[in-house]
Amino acid sequence: MEQLTLLSLASRQIWPQVLSVFNVLPSRLILFHSAEEAESKRPAERLKAFFEAPDSPHPMSVELRSIPHDRFGGIVDGMAGAAEEHGLDESNCRVNITGGNKLMAIAASEWCRLAGIPFFYLERDLRVFPFVPQGTDLLPQPDFKLNPHLAKDLDPLALLRCQLDAAEITSPGQRLELNERGQAAPENQFQILLKKGFDFRTYLSMDVQEPDSRAGDGLEYATAFALLKLGVPFVQRSVRLIPRAQGGSGREEGELDLVFNWAGKLWLVDCKDRKDAGSRMDKLRTLIIGQIGLTPQIEEHLEKLSSELRERDLKPLKEDLLAISEVAGLLGRVICVRREQLPSQAVEFARSRGLAVILKDYLLRDLRPLLHPDSPASSDQLRALLTARTRATT
Repeated sequence: MEQLTLLSLASRQIWPQVLSVFNVLPSRLILFHSAEEAESKRPAERLKAFFEAPDSPHPMSVELRSIPHDRFGGIVDGMAGAAEEHGLDESNCRVNITGGNKLMAIAASEWCRLAGIPFFYLERDLRVFPFVPQGTDLLPQPDFKLNPHLAKDLDPLALLRCQLDAAEITSPGQRLELNERGQAAPENQFQILLKKGFDFRTYLSMDVQEPDSRAGDGLEYATAFALLKLGVPFVQRSVRLIPRAQGGSGREEGELDLVFNWAGKLWLVDCKDRKDAGSRMDKLRTLIIGQIGLTPQIEEHLEKLSSELRERDLKPLKEDLLAISEVAGLLGRVICVRREQLPSQAVEFARSRGLAVILKDYLLRDLRPLLHPDSPASSDQLRALLTARTRATT
């Protein structure tokens, strides 16, 4: 059987490349990139290192070729040159036009039409749209959806390294999996144990022990356990990043609480188990009432302080949400797990960027539909929906 070569247009988004490769399974990948460093050239270099890594599930040779991003003829000539050099035709070549800018995609499809080589485009919902040239026409073929778990065995850290441009991993953190006790633990006891402050580390195996204990670790381990019980093979916890810059300080720029690979996406989970400004002020108000009582003047000062604290918390919260959404990439997902409901402005901000916000008290229930969107609703979900509808009509 003749070996297959896949030609592809590189861009900042790695998942269209990864999923396409694992769908086609070529023996050779030729990545066309422009001279734009952040948008095309560096992502192509990271993809080459990713696919050629010794532990890659599908090792292959990867070749990088530079083409212009703004000259139609130069793009067509670049692809024609690669095909001539490697003896490529419709029998041994396919083209992925998903990456690159619009001009590059149009030029690539035009070259395919002239050369008679099939090509395809991958949508964000994992639908593949194939085209076959016939004479002077391009004939659309029936579209199909990729298996969402096509790349389930890929290491999320390798995917993260491939995705990151402005930062690099300085510490991989812990790899968490279910141990025998965790595998045997019943799901219906999870929320009860969580409310009691159960240490979910006893249900997990980890490759390294955590160097120090911090407030909020418990929620991270509980969330990791819930994800693993829902089918995620393993979760990477506490991944630390530093800026990728020459002559930089080397100081950490952030930490990713949980990272995992699931359903054709790189998932990031941000966990915060602290009370918000409103809860802290309510506690202070209760203490004052118990000691001296509230006067109108004290109440006015408390309201002003509460408003200032909410505004102060909102800006870094939005920055945190934006940062993790950028790391996840176009085909990434971000889950924010919180102890208490976010302020309405933060909820709107998260929703506008497709970030899922889940409360600690409903952790397992609300993670399930995110990971298994096609599964039927559980009895708990149906009861919650019925309760919400009843409240809305009363």
